Amino acid sequence: MSSSRQASAPESAAVLHRPVCELLKCSLPLVLAGTGGAAGPELVAAVTQAGGFGFLDMSEAPPARIREEVLAVRAHTDRHFGVEMNPAGTEPALLGAQIAACIELRVPVAGLLGAPSRTVVRQLREAGVVVACHVSSVSATCEAEGAGAQILIVQGREAGDPARGAQPLAAILADVLALASVPVLAAGGIADGTDIAAALAAGAQGAVLGAAALQAGAGEGQAEGAAPLETIASARSRLQQLASDAAASLRGRALRFPERVMLSSPVCYADELDAAYRSVRDR
Repeated sequence: MSSSRQASAPESAAVLHRPVCELLKCSLPLVLAGTGGAAGPELVAAVTQAGGFGFLDMSEAPPARIREEVLAVRAHTDRHFGVEMNPAGTEPALLGAQIAACIELRVPVAGLLGAPSRTVVRQLREAGVVVACHVSSVSATCEAEGAGAQILIVQGREAGDPARGAQPLAAILADVLALASVPVLAAGGIADGTDIAAALAAGAQGAVLGAAALQAGAGEGQAEGAAPLETIASARSRLQQLASDAAASLRGRALRFPERVMLSSPVCYADELDAAYRSVRDR
């Protein structure tokens, strides 16, 4: 860690909190990716209970499975979570049924892979669903914002999916941040607190983690195939550790290199700078 002491959960939340947390109804801007199907209901519940936000990957799921997975998450938590779908890669009839299921189940957030249509985004938003879209290029950013996306998830090639991210995260994140007018989350190769801090320092409002990031550092005594409640306890502990490490790293960046902290940056913690930052932000 980059700090002499570990930050408590409330301290971490105070340092890491960003406006996107208000949209996602979470206290930590740490998001569990649904892509790949590794994030099951127990893990999604664990992340949300720890103050983060989790997505279920339902990109190929029939409505019955969406219902089953959503209810399984709700058996462990009453906090907000999301469902990921793939409009570009899903047959229209199935996509329509998936969207109808999410609306019926009052899923709070929909994560959309691929290019979203205005019709799909409008249907979700009119039902009160917050829409987050994955992007990996400037053109995709413009398309998603034009369609009505409320959150952009920028995916770099470090995520291991060349079809959805050909540029390094740092490069595409900078390009998207220069254009975006909605909150941006960074995805791709984010594995520890230092990576989270770097994404936030670059201007992202949150970081997207794979399931592996929550398994790393889990208790050595936890057996493979552990019971759901054990999985939840382990993942919650890991997420809180990541948040603490990220908060410590952000403090270190702000204090060690104060001349590099710009008023437009999220990394602005000194009291004398905070008032100036708010005045610039609110103009």
